[in-house]
Amino acid sequence: MGRLKQMEQVKLGWNLVRWVLAAVSVYAVFVQANYLIAKGGFQLGPFLSFFTIQANLFTVIVLVIEAAGGFGISETWRTGLRGAAVLYLGITGLVYAVLLSQLPMVKEIVHPFADGVHHLLMPLWILFDWVAFAPSNRPTYRQSLSWLVYPLAYLFFSLVRGGITGWYPYPFLNPNQPGRWLAVSIVSVVILLIACAMIWAILRLVPRNQLKQ
Repeated sequence: MGRLKQMEQVKLGWNLVRWVLAAVSVYAVFVQANYLIAKGGFQLGPFLSFFTIQANLFTVIVLVIEAAGGFGISETWRTGLRGAAVLYLGITGLVYAVLLSQLPMVKEIVHPFADGVHHLLMPLWILFDWVAFAPSNRPTYRQSLSWLVYPLAYLFFSLVRGGITGWYPYPFLNPNQPGRWLAVSIVSVVILLIACAMIWAILRLVPRNQLKQ
């Protein structure tokens, strides 16, 4: 009985941290928006078109659902949402670190606080959250491939919208130079392959006896 009460207290404390991290992430979104407003470069549509913003807001929703007890959503669905959040923020952190973090243009428009929260703190936290409270109904590899639907849809939407408006959220998605379509294709395929590897790694972090075959 004592151990059960202790576990309940741990879960309560963990959910409190989830609430705090969700609030910090939302606050960082407003910090970044205000930073761009001060620089005269804020537009709501493009701002909400960044994968970083979308992935972090998605993760906020996931954290709130978990911290609030699930809102009646089945554990299977919640597990899928949690795994997807780990993947999306993993992509966010990795792509930013490898392709964007050292670009002068990016350093100029990204607020340091929002940078740290959205590209480092949240990706690490959601991964730690997944490991610390591993789901009891781990998805199959086939089921988890559905997590790729959003990144693929995002890529398609970004290219179509960019072709119409001339604006692309990230420089590596901009094909408007000779030979750039090949570069965009290569980068997109590499990111997709890395995402597949991430899914494998995310599932491997769940204890083997919790695998659903």
